Amino acid sequence: MTNKNNLSNFERIHHFDFNLLLVFEAIFIHCSVKKAAETLNSSGSAVSQSLSKLRTHFSDPLFVRTGQKIAPTTVAIKLHAQISQNFGNLIDSVINFSTQTTAHRIVIYASPYLALRMLPDLCADIEQSDISCELVHLSADALQNNGEDVLAYRKADIVLDTHPYYSASVVSRRCMKEHVVPVCRKNHPRIDRLLTQEMLESESATFLNVNTEGLKRVQRNIDENIRTRRFTFNSSSIFVNAAISAKTDSISFVPKWYADNFAEAMGLTVLQSSFEIDPVDLYINYNKSALSNENFLKIITKIKSHFIEKMAGEEAR
Repeated sequence: MTNKNNLSNFERIHHFDFNLLLVFEAIFIHCSVKKAAETLNSSGSAVSQSLSKLRTHFSDPLFVRTGQKIAPTTVAIKLHAQISQNFGNLIDSVINFSTQTTAHRIVIYASPYLALRMLPDLCADIEQSDISCELVHLSADALQNNGEDVLAYRKADIVLDTHPYYSASVVSRRCMKEHVVPVCRKNHPRIDRLLTQEMLESESATFLNVNTEGLKRVQRNIDENIRTRRFTFNSSSIFVNAAISAKTDSISFVPKWYADNFAEAMGLTVLQSSFEIDPVDLYINYNKSALSNENFLKIITKIKSHFIEKMAGEEAR
């Protein structure tokens, strides 16, 4: 009911400029157009023009000259009494939201795998630091590569993806290199430790159905080495494909980090491949304007020290 009332009121007053109420309150408090202009960091002429619009809207002079100052009329006094408390509460809410809520809540848009791969280490670093914030993971849709839209429309502060974003307003940095390995179930009847091209052509496989350019490039790379593959399962989830391989004879390709940490528990064997598989680059993307947020800057610094600098050191060796 409240929303319906609000909508009805919006329709009735949508032509009114609510900035004028801020000007009205400043004039009422200071009883001076000049001081109101200084408070609002505006010019005296701009404040006078706003007062003229208010006078027209309310059909009342609102303030009259008395000596060196101006005094509110009875209409202005009633208007102030009517709006001052609610208007003050609104201003307080905006200030508190800007300085507290947005400064301490960082939304990260990433696929479930990238969140699993990166966010635990990031949370551990934050816990051991002086950063006071709440991290929120927004799960990416593997079939819709819309991370750039998410960032552009400020639905997330950070986007983790397998490709960089090319925009003058966005910072895009490579933060990790992810190697890919084939896996099969333990005690596979035909495969021991080495996966050859001939084996992969004769065995069934899972297909990772994603729309991110980095992962599609890996799929093309695998297909260049194999004439044909027989897919028996299709999923947009690395986790589900790995679980299928743990219970069937199908081969899956998964990130090496995931295999190193979970293959044993899942009953999977990590295979060596007779052909090269290009690694996947992972990128952190964020709006340049977000760096004005102190906590956000600290988090970016943590990501840089934990992932980017670590990667640079590994590549230098």
